[in-house]
Amino acid sequence: MLYRPLSRVFSLTAALLAAAAPLAAEAPKKYSQAQDMAYGAVLYEYFQGNYFDALSTLLVARERDAIKVHSDNAALIEGGISLGFGLRQRAATLFEQQLQNSDGDSETDARLRRVAWQKLAELNYLQGDWPLAAEQLQKSGAASESGLELNLALRRGDFAAAEVALKAKSLSLEQRVLGNINLAAALAREGQLSAAAARYTQAAKLARRGDDSKEMRVLADKAYTGAGYAYALQEQHSEAMEAFRQVRLQTPWARRALLGLGWSAINSGQYKAAVDALQYLVDNHGDSAAAREAMVALPYSYEQLQRPGNALAAYHSAEQHYHAVLTELEQLQNSIALTEFAAADGVAQRYGWLQLAEAPPLVQDNRRYLRPILQSDKFQLRLSELRDLRQLSQVIEAWQEKLPHFAHLIDARAQRHQTIVENYHSAQFDQQMQIAEQQYHQLDEFLGRIEKDRDGLALLAAQESEDSEMLSLLRRAEENYKVLEKAGRARESQGKTLARARGILLWQASEDYHHNLWQQRKQLLKLDEQLHQAERQRRNTDLVARRAPQLNRLHAQVSEAGPQLSAQRAAITRAADLIEASIRKDVIAELQRERSQVQQYMAHSRLAIARLQDAAMQAGPAAETQEGGEDE
Repeated sequence: MLYRPLSRVFSLTAALLAAAAPLAAEAPKKYSQAQDMAYGAVLYEYFQGNYFDALSTLLVARERDAIKVHSDNAALIEGGISLGFGLRQRAATLFEQQLQNSDGDSETDARLRRVAWQKLAELNYLQGDWPLAAEQLQKSGAASESGLELNLALRRGDFAAAEVALKAKSLSLEQRVLGNINLAAALAREGQLSAAAARYTQAAKLARRGDDSKEMRVLADKAYTGAGYAYALQEQHSEAMEAFRQVRLQTPWARRALLGLGWSAINSGQYKAAVDALQYLVDNHGDSAAAREAMVALPYSYEQLQRPGNALAAYHSAEQHYHAVLTELEQLQNSIALTEFAAADGVAQRYGWLQLAEAPPLVQDNRRYLRPILQSDKFQLRLSELRDLRQLSQVIEAWQEKLPHFAHLIDARAQRHQTIVENYHSAQFDQQMQIAEQQYHQLDEFLGRIEKDRDGLALLAAQESEDSEMLSLLRRAEENYKVLEKAGRARESQGKTLARARGILLWQASEDYHHNLWQQRKQLLKLDEQLHQAERQRRNTDLVARRAPQLNRLHAQVSEAGPQLSAQRAAITRAADLIEASIRKDVIAELQRERSQVQQYMAHSRLAIARLQDAAMQAGPAAETQEGGEDE
């Protein structure tokens, strides 16, 4: 059964977070929500399954020291995601640091330490580092509560310790069944077939006594199949046949059980039972490896039943089948040599990382020949790693395409910056500033004189209104009156009219004096604010000018990123090519192994055909007629 280590990694993180959650309740202050925005963003990406973005956000936040309240939980998340990305040393360092920071006195700290060590032990066991897994399991203090102790004992070959671990009351029924199956397999590898058969039988009985779930029925089938082969290797063929008959025909183990039943029947002389089992296997699972082996065992059974005609027909059928298989295997091997095992699809599915990859359609469609390697954890992990490298190469390629745009944006910003600086440092701007300052000082002095002399008419003249126009007309009329008066042509009535008009305007100016003065003061304040704003803008421009080297550095970084990305992509491509070559080599080796096996079957079939034909020729026509009658 394939395990899914990456899903286990992230369930580990969830378990650690669950263990760490009560820390908030025991702290002096209880939080109902994330107190650090960066930590909240990390949690959002993490629980969305966007582990790459979560890790990136977390690393950036750590560089900026943006996570203060939830630093412990953040470290746990980083450790879990690091494990998912294969950064085992980094993850171990983070977990070690967190576990060392916990004094272990409180119940929560003890639970956190227990879960951390136990999950780390499970992960290292899956990675094949059994000594480290054993050490971490002991540190957890939960060795008696985990089925991992049994598996570690089996890896050490310590069957006595495995027996003790199997009796732990904390083990679930499923763990007991699997434990007995694993112990039986280990005993069989050591040649202790009798003990192995007993353990397989015990596992099958436990599975039968359990719930009637699909998983338990499959485990029972697996246990009965193992027991059958253990008995068969001890030449206890009756017991083997009985065990094989317990396996359901609709189970994945049916093909191996039918083949084992056929050979056990042959070895015990029950050739009719062998024919029944082998013929059913060939008819219903003809594309399987077990059926290909059955095709040479079936005609042998016919021979033993003294039915040479049936045997010869079965051998011919087997030969034709093997010839077709060899042709197909040769074509498949040629196609595999050109197959991309993780072809780029043009879209980098970043959030699809850390999931097991699917084999190419060509491999999937020919699983009847490649089932052993498809069920290999090593193959699945390498295929996932290859897929992730291809996708990462796509991400880098996308960044390479963006770099010219970034450079263009930086250049445009630099040009805009230069234009702004030049505008605010030009002679025209300075001249405008001087004119504005002069206007301000003139207005300020004018208002000072107005307030000192309380000259309402002067203030009125500065306004844009009908009264100011009347005052302008009055002043021109008075000037004309003076000219007429010097010439002796002025009349007294004209002078009285002008005096009356001046009096009216003077009275109006007195009435509107404060209003008009306030309007002028507003204009002065507005002009003052414009001067200050212009000065602030100048200072900001000077600040931007001083920061100009940052744009240069940014442009330099973008320029440097190009070769760096090219080098990284080249390194990723080399690594991916090596992995793909390794996968292709193993697949081709599996095909060659299958081809060699089929060639042996074909050679055996052809030899048997020649032998039967030779025997028929020596026996003569009478024997052939008699044989035909018997076969009928």
